[in-house]
Amino acid sequence: MSEADEHHTEDTGADAAEQPMTMAAFRGSFYYGEHADLQFKYLAEFDDTRAADAIAEVLAMVGEVVDTGDLDALRSRLVELQVAGYAPSEPVEPSVDDAPFTPLSGPLAEQRLALITAGGVFDRDDDPMGPDGPTQEESLALIKDFLRGTPTLSTIAVDTPPERLTARHPGYDARTAQRDPDTVFPLTHLRAAAAEGRVQLADEHYAFTGATSQRRLEQQVAPRWAEHMAAREVDVVFLVAT
Repeated sequence: MSEADEHHTEDTGADAAEQPMTMAAFRGSFYYGEHADLQFKYLAEFDDTRAADAIAEVLAMVGEVVDTGDLDALRSRLVELQVAGYAPSEPVEPSVDDAPFTPLSGPLAEQRLALITAGGVFDRDDDPMGPDGPTQEESLALIKDFLRGTPTLSTIAVDTPPERLTARHPGYDARTAQRDPDTVFPLTHLRAAAAEGRVQLADEHYAFTGATSQRRLEQQVAPRWAEHMAAREVDVVFLVAT
């Protein structure tokens, strides 16, 4: 169990509401919990002191922005803190022992690429949970149901404009992804790369909700999804997690 997962399970008993929230629980709540936020979930990766320092620094910069109206420095610092939160302390040599390694068959510019995100993105006109699917706020309370369910793959055409896309996910506050789908589904940036000849894009791209039954995902649906993409001559899949 990761530290973030430990934070998620901390103080969940009957007496939790009567106990002051610890700093560890507070910073963990941005990963999963009442303060879940894609912009600040990295706080769960910091220790208490570093998280407190980061929060104090951000609040001080917010105060400056109120006076100056200049968001650039704040935006840059938030990105730096995210990188610091997720970057490993030591260089990591990738190693995958439980899956076959498939090297690229040629230069990336010659590969037909499909994008797939676990961020719960979908076309507003094609809700995978039906026309009466839950809102983002409702889905946060349904995480146990999502974790037991079978994941559904959403299909998104390559020319879908960003304003047609939205997101729903019980494991993080998807409002950032709703405002800017490219944060978890960077199709706009891939289209720009394709226009420069750096990659070829498939006609279809995909999304699902990563908070789902991992056993069903691995054993049942992922193989079918792979067959679906292979039938559409997809050479490379770019997977984006949240």
